[in-house]
Amino acid sequence: MLGTLLGGRYKLITALGAGGFGQTYLAEDIQQPGGLRCVIKHFKPASRDSKFLEVARRLFDTEVGALDKLGQHDQIPELLGFFEENREFYLVQEFIDGHPLSEEISRASRLNEAEVVALLRDVLGVLEFIHKNQVIHRDIKPSNLIRRRQDGKIILIDFGAVKEIRTQIQGESGQTGFTVGIGTQGYTPGEQLLGKPRFSSDIYALGVTAIQAITGLQPSQLPEDPETSELIWEDYANLSPGLTFVLSQMVRHHFSKRYQSASEVLWALDRLSELPTDLTSTPQALLPSLLLPEAMLRQTKLVPSETLRQRVKSGLKVVAIATLAVTSMVLGGRQMGWLQAPEIAAFDQMTRLRQDAPPDPRLLVVAITEADLQALGRPTPSDASVTQVLQTLERYQPRVIGLDLYRELPQEPGHRELLQLLQQSDRIIAITKLGNSEADYIPPPPGVPAERVGFNDFAIDNDDVIRRHLLIGNNEQGVFYSFGLRLAFKYLAAENIEPRPSEANPDNMQLGETVFLPLEPTAGGYQRVDWGGYQVMLNYRAAANVARQVSFTDVLNGRIEPDWVRDKIVLIGTTAPSGKDLFSTPYSAVRQTDYRMPGVIVHAQMVSQILSAAMEGQQPFWYWPDWLEMVWVAGWAIAGGCVAWMIRHPVGLGASTAVLLIGLSGSTLLIFILGGWVPVATPAITLLAVTSVVTIYRTYKPQPSLIQTKVMWQTEQTRTLPRP
Repeated sequence: MLGTLLGGRYKLITALGAGGFGQTYLAEDIQQPGGLRCVIKHFKPASRDSKFLEVARRLFDTEVGALDKLGQHDQIPELLGFFEENREFYLVQEFIDGHPLSEEISRASRLNEAEVVALLRDVLGVLEFIHKNQVIHRDIKPSNLIRRRQDGKIILIDFGAVKEIRTQIQGESGQTGFTVGIGTQGYTPGEQLLGKPRFSSDIYALGVTAIQAITGLQPSQLPEDPETSELIWEDYANLSPGLTFVLSQMVRHHFSKRYQSASEVLWALDRLSELPTDLTSTPQALLPSLLLPEAMLRQTKLVPSETLRQRVKSGLKVVAIATLAVTSMVLGGRQMGWLQAPEIAAFDQMTRLRQDAPPDPRLLVVAITEADLQALGRPTPSDASVTQVLQTLERYQPRVIGLDLYRELPQEPGHRELLQLLQQSDRIIAITKLGNSEADYIPPPPGVPAERVGFNDFAIDNDDVIRRHLLIGNNEQGVFYSFGLRLAFKYLAAENIEPRPSEANPDNMQLGETVFLPLEPTAGGYQRVDWGGYQVMLNYRAAANVARQVSFTDVLNGRIEPDWVRDKIVLIGTTAPSGKDLFSTPYSAVRQTDYRMPGVIVHAQMVSQILSAAMEGQQPFWYWPDWLEMVWVAGWAIAGGCVAWMIRHPVGLGASTAVLLIGLSGSTLLIFILGGWVPVATPAITLLAVTSVVTIYRTYKPQPSLIQTKVMWQTEQTRTLPRP
C-alpha cells in the first residue's frame, strides 16, 4: 500500500499501526501546498456481504459524525475529510507532531505527583468535552495520549474506536443487541468488557493510566484483591493521601463506586489544595467527605465490611432462587428430549475412554471376509461350504455354534444337507429376523426347532448407533429370545446356570447372582427411547478385539487349532463390507477406517456381556431413579451458584468453575467405569447457567460502598468549593 495514491490526493508514506477496525497510515496531501501531512485511517470490512457492508457503512458514518463534532476541540485531531473507495472506507485526520505518553513512562522514569495532576487536568478537560457530546472514547491508554511538541499539551487520539452512546448493532429482528466491544486489556473496566460502557469507563482507563505513570508498572503487573477485584497499587507509589484517594476512586471495580464524570474528578482535584495541612495524621475516613460529590456521599452508609458469614447468608437466597429457576427450566428441556443428544454423546465418549478388556477366551469368531468371498467366487458362501465348516467345527466339540447367516432360501449347492445338519445338531443356533413389520420378517431355516432359533435384530438409536441390547422381543407369532441370549443360555447350561425370575421382582431375569434390570424410558441420559421388549444397555467389551477371529476359508481348509474351538462359543458371520452387515457403535465417531462394526462382532459383544454378568458377577449398567437424578443436577447447580457468589475475581471464578466441571466429568466417568450411567451434560449446563445468572446478578446488583462514612466538615475552608 505504501506509495499508493488514495482519493486522488493522499499519498501514503508509512504505516503507523493497526487497531480498532483497520490500518493507520501517515500520508501527505499532494493538493495542499508543501504536501500537508495527515493521518489516513483505513477501514477494511472483513466481508463483502451486502448486509455486512451496510452495517460497516453505518458504523463509518457514525464515526464521521462524531469526529466532525469532536475535532472542534483543540486537543482532538481535526477531521480533514473522509471517502469510500472500492467498498473500503477512509478517514483523513490532522497529523499531531509529538510523542505518545508511553515513551515518557517506565519503571526508571516516572511522573511525580504534580506532573500526574497536570496530566489528569489536561485529559479530563478533553473528556468533559467529548462526554458532553454523548461520546465515550473507550480506549484511553498511554499510547493514545500524544504530547504535542508545539505546546506540550496532551492530545487524545485514536477515535477510530469511538462510538455514539446509542450506537448499537441490531440483529435481523430489529431488536437491540450489544454495543461494539472496544478497549485494551488492563485499561478496560468490567462493564465495558460486557459491552455496556459508561462515562465512568473512561474515568477508569484514565485512572489506570495515571497509576502507570506514577508506578511505572503496566496494568497487568498490578495485583488485584481476590475478594473485591480492586487494584492494589498504593504500595508502589509515594503520593499524598488525597491524590491516592482520588485515583483509587477513579479505578473502583464497580462503575457505581467511581466518579461518574470528568467534572467530578476535576472538582476533587481542585479540593486537593484545600485539604488540611495535617491530613497525614487525619483518619482516612475523613477523605470521602472532602473528596466525594454529594450524590456519592448520600449513597454511603455506616456499616462494616461484609463478613464471610454475612456473604454466605446473603447469597443463600440468591443461589436458591437461581438454582430453582434454572434447574426447573433445564430439567423441563431434558424432559422434552432436548438434552438426549449430548447425554448419549457423553455416553459414547465415556465408552471410548474406558480401557478395553482382553479378548474373551470363551468365544471364537469365524469371519467371512472379503478375501473369503473372492476365493469362493460368491457374494455369500454356498450351503455346501457352510455345512463343511459346521461339520469341521463340530468335530472339535464346541459348546455351541451360532450361525449368523440367513438360510431361509437355498444357496445351492448343498441346501438339503445343510437343513438336515441344522435340524439334527443340538449345538447349532440359527437366526431369524423379527423386523418392524410383517414385510421385514425373515423366517429361520425350515425345520429348525424354536429353542435353537434366536433373532438377530438390533435396537438402534435415532443417530444409527447401537447402544442397547435387546434380549427378548415379540411379534404376532409370539415371544423370541435374541441370538446372543440363545448362545449364552446354551453355554451357561453346562455351568449349571439357568435363567430364573429375580426374587425381588419376578418380571426380571436373573442369571447366576446377576439380575438384568430392564431398560426404562428415562434411564441414564435417555428421555425418549423405544424401550419395548426386554432391553439392557450394551456394555461393549472392546473396540475391536472382542474375541479371537479366524477366517471362513481357514476353517474350510482345516487350518484351525482344535483348542480354539473346544468348549467355546463359535459365531459364524460376515465381516466383509460387501455383505452390508455393518453397524455404527460408540467407537465409530473417532475411527478413521473400519468405523462400522460387523453384526457378528456386535453379537459377540452381547454374548460376552451376558457371560460376564452370569459367571463373573459383572452387573449390567444401572441407573438412578428420576428423583435422584434431579438431586444430582440441583447439587451441581448449587455448587456453581455458591462458587459464583463467593469468588469475585474473574480468574478465580473461571478456574473454580473449571474445577467443578472437571470434578463433574471425573465423577461421572468413575461412576460409568463402576457400571452406572448418570447424566453429565444436564448438570454441566445447569451449573454453567446458574453460575452465569449469579455472576450477572452480583455484578449489577446495588452494592454499598466499601468506604463507609458520614463525617461532614463544617469549616469554611471545606465549603469554599460547591460539590457537583
